[in-house]
Amino acid sequence: MSGWNYFNYFTEIEEYFWKKRGANLLVSPLDWAIMEAWQQAGVPLEAALKGIDRAFESHARSRRGGRPMKSLAYCTDAVLEAAEEAQEAAAGGHSPAQDKKTSEPFSREVLRAHFEKNIR
Repeated sequence: MSGWNYFNYFTEIEEYFWKKRGANLLVSPLDWAIMEAWQQAGVPLEAALKGIDRAFESHARSRRGGRPMKSLAYCTDAVLEAAEEAQEAAAGGHSPAQDKKTSEPFSREVLRAHFEKNIR
């Protein structure tokens, strides 16, 4: 992460967003803050671009598809999902979220003691 060129990360995302949007308009200060948050969170450039692609595809399928996307804020969820997928792929497809889903909220011993207490 420390090897990233700060301005290249931002410039790549900004230019990619311009191309997808079809207009060379400056991105807003909010968009710059969003890009900085992605960069600080360790979102790889490839995941950011993949998320932007997904957001534009989703936007095109929605009712708002005729209106241009004006902000990177619409891309945030898709970018974070793409970053999570990239992280899972790098880690062999196993995520801590999967552990939470399969672990039991209470141990069997605690449940057994609770039921025995209620039976008495």
